[in-house]
Amino acid sequence: MSIYTKPTLLAIAVFIVITLIYSTFEAESDGFSLIGFPLTFNKYTEGKIDPSDIGLAHIGFNTSNFLLDMLVLLVFIWGFNFIWIKFLKKT
Repeated sequence: MSIYTKPTLLAIAVFIVITLIYSTFEAESDGFSLIGFPLTFNKYTEGKIDPSDIGLAHIGFNTSNFLLDMLVLLVFIWGFNFIWIKFLKKT
């Protein structure tokens, strides 16, 4: 199966929009900012936090969740290309 540019770019754009919709950006108000879809791969805070809770918060970049999110993106790209080939491409 060959990869086409239009559905691939559309899949990437949709994935980015979904990631932004499901992310929370509350670090400025003593909350947490969570970035990632379907798994949170980056979590940070700018507020005060109890040092004993830092271990429970898992703050920072999570490489394994990021790689799993990229795997989901590949599935998105494959799905969009499949729909493009089967239903939308005129031969």
